[in-house]
Amino acid sequence: MPVFLAAAVAAPLLVASPAAAAITVGTFLTKAAPLRANPFTALTNPDYPMLKAEADAATRELKADRAARAAAGKPPIACIPEGESLGILDMLSGLDELTPAEKRLPLKDGYARVLAKRFPCG
Repeated sequence: MPVFLAAAVAAPLLVASPAAAAITVGTFLTKAAPLRANPFTALTNPDYPMLKAEADAATRELKADRAARAAAGKPPIACIPEGESLGILDMLSGLDELTPAEKRLPLKDGYARVLAKRFPCG
C-alpha cells in the first residue's frame, strides 16, 4: 500500500465515532481486502467511508474504555508507549493474525487484542 494511502486510511484511526462499531473483524477485513489489493482506487471504493467510520468508532471506543479503566483504577488493556501508535498496515496485519473465533468479535474488541499483543503491559 503506498504511503499516501496508508496515511489516508490511518488518519481515521486517530478519531472515532462510538455509534458505528458493530462490524466484526472478519467483515471489516473482507470489506478492506479490495482496498488493500488496489490501493490506487481505495478512496473511491464505496466501502471506504464505512470502513473509515468503523475504524474511527473502534478507536474512539478504545480510548474511552482506557479512560474509564484508569478512572476505575483498573489496569489498561494495552500499554502503548508515549508517542507510539499502530499504523493502519500494522492494524490490518494484526487483525489478519487473529484466530477465526476472534475474527467474529466486534472490530473494537479485535483491535483491543491486537493492541494488547503489540503493546503488552508489564
